[in-house]
Amino acid sequence: MFKAGTRILAAAILGTVFQVASAATFPERPITVVTPFPAGGATDALTRVLTEHMGQTLGQSLIVENRAGASTTIGASYASREKPDGYTILLATNSTLVTNRYLYKALSYDPDAFAPIGMIGIGPMVLLSSKKHDFKTVGDAVERAKKNPGTLSIASFGAGTSSHLASEYFQQQAGIEILHVPFKGSTQALPQLIGGDIDLFFDMVATGMPQVQAEKVDVLAITSKKRLTSLPDLPTLSESGYPDFEMTAWFTLVAPQGTPTEVTAVLRKALQSALQDKTIRERLLTMGIEPGDGSAEALAKQIQTEKPIISELVKRAEIVAQ
Repeated sequence: MFKAGTRILAAAILGTVFQVASAATFPERPITVVTPFPAGGATDALTRVLTEHMGQTLGQSLIVENRAGASTTIGASYASREKPDGYTILLATNSTLVTNRYLYKALSYDPDAFAPIGMIGIGPMVLLSSKKHDFKTVGDAVERAKKNPGTLSIASFGAGTSSHLASEYFQQQAGIEILHVPFKGSTQALPQLIGGDIDLFFDMVATGMPQVQAEKVDVLAITSKKRLTSLPDLPTLSESGYPDFEMTAWFTLVAPQGTPTEVTAVLRKALQSALQDKTIRERLLTMGIEPGDGSAEALAKQIQTEKPIISELVKRAEIVAQ
């Protein structure tokens, strides 16, 4: 028994030494960054902007892997089951870490079972309108919706996503009913809006505004309390008659639970380096995202702040996962 116990103790010690040694040399091979949205969308673009710079800092390639669908649960579930060694990390959003816990009775992953890396940033959305209506203001869309309840449709990134929550909050604030049509991200929703099959859409700035500039869709307002410096002429929904309206999307990096703190610290340092880079910051601002500080503390604060707000909104709107 003594010999068996000695062997077990020795194995445990060697395992600890190996883990420390592995953390000290991390990363030794490419890292997979799972994004729970389709390629070509705003979140995918954000991921690629950051990972390119982080890869240079770490001296390894960061490979973006798109696993879209089901309000980010597909990508989150996949990432949560991967080995907690830092070689698979997740681009998580407010849907992933906050909203989904209130949408699903049996969620396929635990939103609290991730090791935080750091907060990337927060970005508002823009309310887009199909050209077929020629709406000039938010008031125009609301007037049409009130005269013809349930006849207008509004797209989203998927049930329970920030885009969907924005549309439900908008309907509550305006006292209107609009048909919700979920898609798997902006890349699927925008063609339907451009083609006139969908009437309205809360989209991210990065993907929505190029379509406005190309005169394929109209833009009515932005969802932040303050106007963006990059879009100074675009009014907020708060200015458009709904003073309490504010709904944003936020982005962060996390790793599977159990990832060594030494490894997440290395990844956090690389993320913070990217967020401090002037060129990266300018690109994020152009995408309509206010860069964060890359800290785990900022992420924890954001989660705790939003939980009661989103819980109440989901309950009042009776949003259920599809």
